[in-house]
Amino acid sequence: MPYNDNPPYQHQSSGGGHPSHPPNHANTMAYPSHPHSQPPYPPPQQPQPQSMTIDEMRILHRTALAEAEAKRTELRLVLASRYRELVGSSDEVIHMKERAEELHDLVAHLPELVEKVVRCAGS
Repeated sequence: MPYNDNPPYQHQSSGGGHPSHPPNHANTMAYPSHPHSQPPYPPPQQPQPQSMTIDEMRILHRTALAEAEAKRTELRLVLASRYRELVGSSDEVIHMKERAEELHDLVAHLPELVEKVVRCAGS
């Protein structure tokens, strides 16, 4: 086999392997010129327009409207449920705040009550 002084993946016409042939970067390829050098996946294809009759378009339109209305109804139900949960949670928070204030008042009055007990016990 004869010696090839060209770097791999470079066309023979590009030169660059021998000092008397300066490199020609316009012909240098990044990948070998091989039928399997393309990416392993096909490029995305645009959907082909379909011919539809007027009746088919009307059915499609009605279906899309019905689906949109169903989604709006579903969203309304989810939002209503979440709103009820939020109102219930806020009621619980208000109740907890009231209980906390009652406990705070009781704890604040404890020293006073203890003094009364001590005075009553000493008499």
